Amino acid sequence: MLTFKLAQSGDSKLILKYIRDLAIAEEFPFEISATLSDIEANLLGKDATAKALILQIDEKPCGFAVYYYTFSTTTGKRGLHLDDLYIEPEFQGNGVGKKTLIYLAQLAKEKGCARFEWWALKTNDSAIKFYSNIGAKKLDEISVFRLNLPQIESLAEDNKPMHATSA
Repeated sequence: MLTFKLAQSGDSKLILKYIRDLAIAEEFPFEISATLSDIEANLLGKDATAKALILQIDEKPCGFAVYYYTFSTTTGKRGLHLDDLYIEPEFQGNGVGKKTLIYLAQLAKEKGCARFEWWALKTNDSAIKFYSNIGAKKLDEISVFRLNLPQIESLAEDNKPMHATSA
């Protein structure tokens, strides 16, 4: 029986293991720099902006999902963004992924979300096929842009912009 447990501080080692396992499985093209203290502070801490679910079959961990809420100015509503979904290989192909997406879709509906979105590496053919089969639409009209820490620091120092009065 599949269950979903909201991750707690004692789950940080397992979450970091799953992050690394997912990166290997996807042949993730970037360095994984997350540490246990990062996971504990930024995912499981009191100021966390995301949540993690530990997927369990018969109380045995079999994967994880990390998600957070977004906001869309065009809908005026929140959205749910799935950051990572990983299922251990021995549990793949048994409906765990689909059941997890159903759970998150139900959560998005319950929270009044206008969107439920996620990203997939262009090289992850099996995930893209799976997502298409459940009715997810691939967005070709959007490009994802990113600043990493050195670029954030450089831009933040550019012309010393004024800070907003509250953040």
